[in-house]
Amino acid sequence: MILRRLTDAFRKQDWFTVFIETMIVVLGVFLGLQASNWNEARNDRSDASQYRERLVADMELSVSRNQDQIDYSRRQLEQLDLALTALESCQLAAEDEGRFAAGLYNMGKFDLPTMVMGTIDELNATGKFPLIGDPELRKAITETVRIHQTTFSIDPQITARSVPSVNYVRARVRFVLDEHFNRPSTIGPDKVVYDFDALCADPFFINAVATVREMTIATIALNQEIRDRQDALLGTLEAGQ
Repeated sequence: MILRRLTDAFRKQDWFTVFIETMIVVLGVFLGLQASNWNEARNDRSDASQYRERLVADMELSVSRNQDQIDYSRRQLEQLDLALTALESCQLAAEDEGRFAAGLYNMGKFDLPTMVMGTIDELNATGKFPLIGDPELRKAITETVRIHQTTFSIDPQITARSVPSVNYVRARVRFVLDEHFNRPSTIGPDKVVYDFDALCADPFFINAVATVREMTIATIALNQEIRDRQDALLGTLEAGQ
């Protein structure tokens, strides 16, 4: 319709009508672009809010998992301390036999820090990471991810130190279990076979337990650092909601 009126106006050299019709077209295009931009901006704000909520959930889960691992490793450390004290003194009280056996069973069963990456990976893959907005927040997320990934470069060192020691202990101690125990706090004396006098007279055995204890302390420190950074990031995310 507008095109027909413009054509007629040009033919009649009605320049006022040409001007008015052209302005109507330009204004229509402008309003259409503005509406599109407003709608896109609104969608971006909605996406940013949803992504922040998901990041909060991811960090809450990451902090929880790492704290569980820290708590378990600390309990394992207590078991190893008891085992070393008993071996070095060559004395094991009857009431400590269950924890002594559990310490030998659990040794070396530690995990490196966890970080739930689903939302961060999606933001990077879709190019929507800038939607998070605050440059300092984006920097904090990137730095937390970098440090978490760096910890995995330490894994081969921890494994190389701990596995031979665990294997040596397992060669001297035999567990007679009917089922798998997930990080037990105690194991019945009837479920483990060892010669305690021979163990406390074996410096290689004692050194093996001490080595795994050292690696356990190292993993606690790694988990604690990542957990603290995730907790700080979680606080920043929650404050910005």
